[in-house]
Amino acid sequence: MKRLWWFALLLVTQGAWAVSVSPAFSRQLAPVMKLYEAKQWQAADTKAATLKPATPAEEAWLAQLRASAAANAERWEVAATQVAMALRYDQWPQEQKRALLRLQGDIAAQQERWPQAIASYKAALALQSEKALQFRLAGLYFHNQQYAEAASLSEQLLRQGWHKPAALIRLSALHGLKQYAQAAEMAEQLISHEPNEGKWWQQAVALRISARQGRQALALLQTAVDRKVISEESTRSQLVRLYAWQGLPYRGARLLELAMRDGKMSASVANVQLQAQLWEGAREWNKAITTWQQLASLNQESKPALRAAELMLQQGRDQEAGKQLLSLQRSTGKEGWRAKALLLQIYLQSERYDEALQLANQLRGNREWQERADAWIVYIQSRQSDSGGKSA
Repeated sequence: MKRLWWFALLLVTQGAWAVSVSPAFSRQLAPVMKLYEAKQWQAADTKAATLKPATPAEEAWLAQLRASAAANAERWEVAATQVAMALRYDQWPQEQKRALLRLQGDIAAQQERWPQAIASYKAALALQSEKALQFRLAGLYFHNQQYAEAASLSEQLLRQGWHKPAALIRLSALHGLKQYAQAAEMAEQLISHEPNEGKWWQQAVALRISARQGRQALALLQTAVDRKVISEESTRSQLVRLYAWQGLPYRGARLLELAMRDGKMSASVANVQLQAQLWEGAREWNKAITTWQQLASLNQESKPALRAAELMLQQGRDQEAGKQLLSLQRSTGKEGWRAKALLLQIYLQSERYDEALQLANQLRGNREWQERADAWIVYIQSRQSDSGGKSA
């Protein structure tokens, strides 16, 4: 794991060692201290391991020195053992004890032992509050999936003044809590401090969508595009869908139409289908029919062609629909049966009862259509009887 900070303790000066340790032990420590101060961490720890402390105070001083050196040498198990040994000594000045607790937390964090690191940081903060350590604690809460604690502590830090790393922790924690609207507000605060950073706009839009706040998402995205913070090309597909979601299908369909015409979006099956649906939503029936026909030629499937035929019937274009349905009725599957039923209704409207009866008898062979086919047959036969009676 990448180290984010040095683990150097606030070690006392060499002259102060005589206060707690014997002159003889102080002399033994002198070469170790030289290695330590030269940042030769492993050499310092190796040398310190050979010393023989005579008192609990000397053992504690040696343990805290070895803990710091081993941590900087990334020998985490040794560091953890030594700092725990140092903390067993109960005569430390408060500032030194706080530094040791912080070191213990740092080491546990490097080992990804989040609960132990949290406990050490909280103990250090109980001795004296420190903003930098509170920030680290907030980060550990997030790593330990204590999202509520991470969100709360990062909010406290932000009340003291803007702090981007704390804002990022709060954003991530709120997302972890699935509080998407509040997370979006945090992303918007990041936008206010870094208005030209496109990723904050994109995160805010995504979070507003997750919060089912489509109007706000659309407004954010449109603003970002207008300000040229993010390109329209990179967000066009998202814009199209947001227009559709917010009840603006014409704008979405028109944007998609222009983009495909200019080659900025591909005329793929998915895009053409979306365009057809948007034209329908906008009640642009002729354009919807044309687009469904285009989709049918793209994917060679009967479903879009059937939808085009249904819209033709809806618009009173029975002759065109009939020609299309005549071809579609030969399709296999649900679309084929649906095409027969629609064609039958066209025949009924034009009083072509013999052809309608033929289709009704075919529909009887399908369980899904059998009941309706029987009703149609009864109706057709009654109409034929009426026609025969009038002829007689």
